[in-house]
Amino acid sequence: MRYSKFSLLLVASTILITGCAELSAINTKVGEIAGEINQRVYGANSSNTTVNHNGVTIHNKDGSLTSRQNIDQLFIKVRREFGFRPIESDSRAGKVYHTVPGTLYHVSGFFGHDEDSRGISLGDNYLEVILEKTGSNTVSVSWEISGSEAWIRRAESRLTKVIKN
Repeated sequence: MRYSKFSLLLVASTILITGCAELSAINTKVGEIAGEINQRVYGANSSNTTVNHNGVTIHNKDGSLTSRQNIDQLFIKVRREFGFRPIESDSRAGKVYHTVPGTLYHVSGFFGHDEDSRGISLGDNYLEVILEKTGSNTVSVSWEISGSEAWIRRAESRLTKVIKN
């Protein structure tokens, strides 16, 4: 009798644990699908700011995307596209990166400046990108781009192309 109660309890526990694991997997998959639908419907998170400083308009754009690539391979693509170098290689480098391989990459740098038709500088062109691993082959990519409108369009186009390919 005691043995049969123990067996019944063991079988019930096994079924309950298996059911919970399956529900957890289903819940995770539903969350991933919902995130993909949200991104397709609403696009990347993005905000624009324009500041007029001494008669010069400086533009700033923030954005983010999620990628299904390996974080290390995505970092290499971003690094090559924009020419970032390790901070240890040159303390005067204008384009540098810091890494925690496999987990987090932070790159930033200046890319010269553009001038308007009067020859007035439109401010330094700047790009900062943070790649953060959020799951198995899932990477959250956020960025801040500032400078001229033309630079922002070019940089964002190049960056999103690298992230999506």
